[in-house]
Amino acid sequence: MRIRGLEIRVFEGVYPPSEDTFLLMDAVSGEKAERGLELCSGTGAVGLSIASRVGGMVAVDLNPVAAMNTLANYRRNGMQVHVVVGDLFSPIRGEFDLIMMNPPYLPDGDGTPADLSWSGGASGRAIIDRFISEVGDFLSPGGRAYMLQSSLNGIVESIERAESEGLDAKVVGRRDFEFESLVVIRMERMGQGSTRIWKS
Repeated sequence: MRIRGLEIRVFEGVYPPSEDTFLLMDAVSGEKAERGLELCSGTGAVGLSIASRVGGMVAVDLNPVAAMNTLANYRRNGMQVHVVVGDLFSPIRGEFDLIMMNPPYLPDGDGTPADLSWSGGASGRAIIDRFISEVGDFLSPGGRAYMLQSSLNGIVESIERAESEGLDAKVVGRRDFEFESLVVIRMERMGQGSTRIWKS
């Protein structure tokens, strides 16, 4: 695939860049950072889209094939990245100026084996809630975190959870479809930015 000037290869079993990927790309398009982190990196397309403006990029994915896919795409596009196979923040140390995540967010309540590329647990919030509870510990002073999610799993709930963790949170991107909306929520430590909150 060729996406916004990038050559992106999609390995078998890895989530391909889609509408949610592009929405998150749009939301972070103006960012610059000394240290960047992409969680649930998949093909690595989101981080790659701004890697030229990030001093050092780290990418994490639980799926070893996806981690290999991320590394291959950075190399393919002549960019540097440190790729780690791991579960969200568990292998990470230190703070980051920019954190991005397009998590598995679809509800998966039918009891069938979950596909890691899309299943967010019974309510779709399994990864989202963990991210919100942990991300503040990894944000540098002035750091920003961007998380994509669907209206199917509670946008207002995410904003309220973020506030309870001491984070300012607001919707900075949205795309509406027939049965759901996709949004990007931007978070930072309270006191660093405005508290404009989107409500449905």
